[in-house]
Amino acid sequence: MRSKLPQNKLSIFAVMSKMAAQYNAINLSQGFPDFNTDPKLIDLVTQAMHNGANQYAPLAGHLPLREKIAALVQDLRGATYDPEQEICVTVGASEALFVAITAFVHREDEVIVLKPAYDTYEPTIELQGGIPVPVQLDAPYTAVDWDAVAAAITPKTRMLILNNPHNPSGMVLKDADLKRLEELVKDTDILIL
Repeated sequence: MRSKLPQNKLSIFAVMSKMAAQYNAINLSQGFPDFNTDPKLIDLVTQAMHNGANQYAPLAGHLPLREKIAALVQDLRGATYDPEQEICVTVGASEALFVAITAFVHREDEVIVLKPAYDTYEPTIELQGGIPVPVQLDAPYTAVDWDAVAAAITPKTRMLILNNPHNPSGMVLKDADLKRLEELVKDTDILIL
């Protein structure tokens, strides 16, 4: 079969997981649990299934969970979100990222990606017809060059993808970083993911 993204190779996570298994090494590249599931959790899941919780979840996620998330965000951040319209529960981060990029990035839109970056960003952008715009961070990854980010912004910039803490370096943004980011996107339609 012909790939839509022929230039994409195995992810670094797949490579490192294979090597860890090959050399019987500790795999720090992914969060594989090295322990059995707690029997109490197995019992709770089994009981929930016996009680009828064995069907597909609603597309946006179970409403009581979304309501709890809204309450938690309100308590922690003081921000109010409508659990019916503004909160969506996904199976994991990769799905959430794919959905968000797919929903907002259109053909020829530019998306700024701070590099190094999680390996699903660029292929997902490209699948939507978008253009990844890499901004390279410098080792030891203790700061973002916001002037380089500003230089990467064009009228076609639709989104800027940002992790905090940064994945994979672990760098944590400071308040000054967030202020500078806010200044850069103020009065624009650039989305921050």
